[in-house]
Amino acid sequence: MLILSVWLQYWVATYEDVSPIKQAVKQLIFIVLGLAGMLIIKFIDKKIIWKLVPWIYVFSLLLMSTLYFFYDVTMYNITGTKRWLDIFGFKFQPSELAKIAYILFISKELIQYDIKTKVKNISTDMNLLWRLLLFSTPLFALMFMQKDFGTSLVFICVLGALLIASGIDWRILTTIGALLVALGGFLIFLVFTENGNNILKLLHFKQYQLDRVLAWRDPYAFADSIAYQQVQGFVAMGSGGMFGKGSAGIDVYVPVRESDMIFTFIGEAYGFVGASLVIILYFYLFFQIFYTGMKSNSKFNIYICVGVVFMLVFQTFENIGASIGLLPLTGIPLPFLSQGGTSLIATLIALGLILEMNVYD
Repeated sequence: MLILSVWLQYWVATYEDVSPIKQAVKQLIFIVLGLAGMLIIKFIDKKIIWKLVPWIYVFSLLLMSTLYFFYDVTMYNITGTKRWLDIFGFKFQPSELAKIAYILFISKELIQYDIKTKVKNISTDMNLLWRLLLFSTPLFALMFMQKDFGTSLVFICVLGALLIASGIDWRILTTIGALLVALGGFLIFLVFTENGNNILKLLHFKQYQLDRVLAWRDPYAFADSIAYQQVQGFVAMGSGGMFGKGSAGIDVYVPVRESDMIFTFIGEAYGFVGASLVIILYFYLFFQIFYTGMKSNSKFNIYICVGVVFMLVFQTFENIGASIGLLPLTGIPLPFLSQGGTSLIATLIALGLILEMNVYD
């Protein structure tokens, strides 16, 4: 996947006003930094990480809080959001590192609940849920103020997956699931009414986010405006056919294909077969992470594996789903392959936690 990421970034850059060599070297630098972080985490004993979990979580919240003082002005002017930290020219997204901290924190809370609660019932499970929501409130409040709806969905997916893995009462899960579906449906309904748009804007939703839902519902009605990116992505994917045109045969322009729409380049260049092989690679990785957790004699490890897998599954499903029209665009990168150093480094650090595990833990 890492080799493929360099290859894709090189070829995508050949169709943009960017030096392919420079883009490939930049991706290689991110890979080296990510692998270094992965190896460091691999050789840190999980008992040390266990003790540091609360501090790691608090540090991630403080890091996200600094966005209000050291945010990237350039990205703020482009997107209207403060998601990128800029300290002496070094830029990264704290929310990417917060994903790992959140997985570790929720996993530890679930283990402590298992230890302290001898007899579990719906009452004790509800107490656990309220405790987790209480500790999650600062994180989601920061995400809300930063207007990062896409990343917020990743945190919700991770929390949901870990709650299911913990064996929490099914009545609680069913109720939460129904409420989330109802809330999601209601928010989508608001997008299609003028008064609803006004309500959503009061809730910090930006116009471009509302446009993405409109473009998702009927992309060809807005092919020359807000859905231009999606429609161009469909054309690129479809034109690739079964085996693709090859890396040097790209002739369909897709905006931001180095990041959000990288999968459309794969579809056009390597066709249905190439795109399918990439998806198989992802599922093989997910399987290996799950398998590692199951081999480990540690429930903490299992929870970490579940959290990491569903973090990656959601990002992969959302990115690819948006590229082929199944889901609205949210700006979530495709793990490993999209341009974005923080995302790549954070993903490799998360895999370092997996590589540390063994059957004797």
